[in-house]
Amino acid sequence: MHIPFLRPKESFITCRDRDDGGGAQISARISAMILARLRGLTYAHSPVAEVAHAPEGISAADWSRAWEGFFNLGTGEPSAAEIEARGFPIRPVPKPHRFLPRSRCLQVVAHCHKVTDHHPEAWAGIAPLLRERYFFSQKPQLAGYGTGQVQVAVHLRRGDVGSTGRFSERFTGDDIVLERLKKVIAAIGPDRVKIRLFSQGDPGSFQAFTDLGAQLHLDDDVFETFHHFVSSDVLFVAKSTFSYLGGIIGGNVCLYEPFWHPKLPDWLLPEDLDTPRLAEALGRRLREK
Repeated sequence: MHIPFLRPKESFITCRDRDDGGGAQISARISAMILARLRGLTYAHSPVAEVAHAPEGISAADWSRAWEGFFNLGTGEPSAAEIEARGFPIRPVPKPHRFLPRSRCLQVVAHCHKVTDHHPEAWAGIAPLLRERYFFSQKPQLAGYGTGQVQVAVHLRRGDVGSTGRFSERFTGDDIVLERLKKVIAAIGPDRVKIRLFSQGDPGSFQAFTDLGAQLHLDDDVFETFHHFVSSDVLFVAKSTFSYLGGIIGGNVCLYEPFWHPKLPDWLLPEDLDTPRLAEALGRRLREK
């Protein structure tokens, strides 16, 4: 519980000084936005920069601007550059879960996940704002929607992860996902469902999914893929910040794969597929369409 007279005055927080992937940078900034809400601070936006994995032929600066313009997190927020220009001292905060905010300064964090991962309700609470800002900019035109079918997007993480070796803890086997997908198809009805599988690799590696009727989207444009995650009715969230953010912004029926970030309160766990929760969640989604 906040005690109003102990709240810092003119206390700002921003997230910056990262050089990892776009999804991780966006998620980190959202965590700073949430911490600001939780601690009575003012979020000040720093545009994403030095985003990793720029495609060939795209400059690092243009790649970073593309991520910034796709999510629009800074819309309506004061900028960190403006706060610095006002002469506020900069205070690096290496451990946001162990700091007391100070008045009249700009606190700089890399992320606040150690705090915000304990508040899944806060992620759900900020989702409508994220969704509103997401649609401030033009999004890719997606084919095959508006047909009356139930749109199912499956994120199967491959490429940078495998069943053994580095990052193997982020791997989910085909058999596990296929079993869950069959339950979702049965709940919806094979004639009503449209399945898209998003992954990386050779098409022959995904034969079991195409046998179920899945349309393969392999090594697609990152922003088009993300917009599919947002636009789907049902999303299989991988152990990935990328599809995790898609579920938060999309507000769809999400099948959560337990990993380092918490599930939102209304997301489904794999064991929920054998309960009425799946049918109830599908019913709510379809009524909202």
